[in-house]
Amino acid sequence: MEFLRESIVYLLHSGMYYRLHVQNIAFNQTFKQKGPKQKTLHSSTSLIEGSEINEANPAQFELELLMMDESSIYQHKALELALKNTNDTLSTFDLFIDVSKATDSPRTMYKLDTCVFEAVSFQIVRGQPIVMALEGTASKLTTVAHSNISTGSFDTTPTYSTPKVTIVTVDGTVLDHVTGVNLEIQNNIEWTKNNTLQDSLFVTNSSGTTYPSTFTLKSRSVAGNITTYVGDSHPDLQTWKENIGVRIQAGLAANNTQIDANLTPCSFTNRVNPTEVFTQGYDFRMIGHPTDLNSLFTYN
Repeated sequence: MEFLRESIVYLLHSGMYYRLHVQNIAFNQTFKQKGPKQKTLHSSTSLIEGSEINEANPAQFELELLMMDESSIYQHKALELALKNTNDTLSTFDLFIDVSKATDSPRTMYKLDTCVFEAVSFQIVRGQPIVMALEGTASKLTTVAHSNISTGSFDTTPTYSTPKVTIVTVDGTVLDHVTGVNLEIQNNIEWTKNNTLQDSLFVTNSSGTTYPSTFTLKSRSVAGNITTYVGDSHPDLQTWKENIGVRIQAGLAANNTQIDANLTPCSFTNRVNPTEVFTQGYDFRMIGHPTDLNSLFTYN
């Protein structure tokens, strides 16, 4: 039997494996099925549609990780790949999910080929570990022999970051009484259709299935929300601004942050939330076009 809680996840990029300490993971791949009509003039009683399966949809996956307290190229490699772009191209990678036990025979792993991240979001709440959630798609989901994969050894007892300091600067002003920050990056990916009529004629079983293999990065967005208590001074209440900077820093101390997003230029709208304790929300989004989005982020 396979249990999700026992999963070990590895990311393979440029020939190097990275161990990802995940809190949660989900993945699947579906197939496109057409239902050609069977009823004809010579077979008027064939009322049930047939089945034609020759193509797979892109596989989908979700990962939930915690930001590390110390520098970790392994845990944070996923974030780098989600952010870093070269012109209009994102790097691809493979994911391996090991749910096997040493006593299993044979031992197998799930493999997601040619993966790309489509979204990454951060949840930053004082007193709680920084949660990083990632979503993506891949070309193909298969199983591979455990013995064929040599991942190396990794730290199995990492220390996660529970921020004691959250510094949010909007238009040059450090906000007081920040209660929470959400930040999300979206990569709008479109997979290229990869089948032809000629190909489909030769598909007789699942081994001949056509899988998507290439994609295009159509657009990107960086946006989020900042929530603060309404204090004695609230110059931004119920207003908006454009072409301003938004910087989000969170970590153990002002000189020891685990995430630092310096986003510029941005716009924001502000709204009041009249509950028992009044709060205000800054809804912001970046409107600039950096050559490399990863260059605006610093993370340990």
